[in-house]
Amino acid sequence: EKTEIITTLSSDGEGREIRKWPVVSWTFPGQEKEWDKEILLIHEMQSKLGELDEETRRIRAHIASLVPCDSGFPVTVDELLNAIGKGHLDEPSFRNGCWCPGMWWDLKTTQPAHVTSMSTISVLLNGILKGQGRMDFIRRYPEAGSFINRIYDWLGPVSRLKKYQKLMIRRILMTIDYFCEITDTQHTVKMSDTEAIQRMEKEAGSLFEAGGKGERLDKEIAEETGLPRIVPVWKPEYSEILKQVKNPEKRELYKTCCAIASGVYTLSDCHHDTFRFIEAWIHGIGTGRLQIPTRKAGTEKKRLGQLLFGYVLGLDKWLLQNPMQFLVLDLGHTDLGFDPKNEILRVYAYLGEERTRVKEWLGSEKPWPNGPITSRVSPGAAGWIQCSAAGNHFRCCGRITLQKGNFGYENDPAGKSFRQPEEEIRCQYKKTGV
Repeated sequence: EKTEIITTLSSDGEGREIRKWPVVSWTFPGQEKEWDKEILLIHEMQSKLGELDEETRRIRAHIASLVPCDSGFPVTVDELLNAIGKGHLDEPSFRNGCWCPGMWWDLKTTQPAHVTSMSTISVLLNGILKGQGRMDFIRRYPEAGSFINRIYDWLGPVSRLKKYQKLMIRRILMTIDYFCEITDTQHTVKMSDTEAIQRMEKEAGSLFEAGGKGERLDKEIAEETGLPRIVPVWKPEYSEILKQVKNPEKRELYKTCCAIASGVYTLSDCHHDTFRFIEAWIHGIGTGRLQIPTRKAGTEKKRLGQLLFGYVLGLDKWLLQNPMQFLVLDLGHTDLGFDPKNEILRVYAYLGEERTRVKEWLGSEKPWPNGPITSRVSPGAAGWIQCSAAGNHFRCCGRITLQKGNFGYENDPAGKSFRQPEEEIRCQYKKTGV
């Protein structure tokens, strides 16, 4: 038996290949011992179901690859709810995340024209470095006209671009050109294709590892601008280095350089903010500020937080066998600052009235062991749910109780975390400003 990145490869007595992988995401081989009580409880539910049929196994595996930061969310959630409801996952199904997707079935993208759009940006930035004007590009790419006008406004006349700005554009192109060749939005490489994954890791390593082409260009930019060593923002030393940059303009420039060096969560172009990241980098090069004043900050975090809340609340109520109609009535008397009815309706419509132990088990699954959603529900019992859009972006600000089927919301201005009995649902929603 040997481990290959995420999967474990072995063979049976007849020499047939067996490949195993955890269906609780971000659990690498050997980390199963770190699973918490919620995961173990759900496993206990499964153990009572007996042998699972092929379609149920496929649905469970597809739940494992689901991540809320994927650019296809919430379409990917709707597909899974529909699959649980009818007991069958359509093939090809949507690529819904980055953890062992489509291990033995075909996938399709939720992002048509993704690579084409990325290639367009590559052509634009290369053209800018060559001194081409905006009108040539607008005539060639009229669908991107507004974007083209914005980046030319931010960068100013091409003839006035400074050397360090041109170097920073080249640094962006390293990431974009990677995305044009290798994209996480389409299912071109399976986890079992070890050689292909190793090629991807080698190319990615050249952008982030010590001595790679990414680090070499970052060093050249630092020397040209007089900035300290440029590092990705997720490296521990980033905060300490940033503190040493006292000049406000240099400080903002350093933030931009390090943001570009970070990539899109390294090289995750399936992230819902991918193109917003790239646009912000270009704005930072031209204006010295990453933050774009015409673009409202935090809109994606808010959108995802509200979607997650609605889906999780709907799932919890469905598992509790509570009619949707009274839930929606009660929500009409509660000011959450948004309306989760659409997501609740989807949960109930897709899962339907027919109940089976398999449906309840799949609906209770916990795809992210340390991530934004934690759910624990056993058949016939109340459950609890924590919901946040992305880890540190939200904190707990209220309490939703399920006392005798009634829905109530209690404000908690201090935003404290509190331990809850099983008849309560927790909502982490209040934005902290991070």
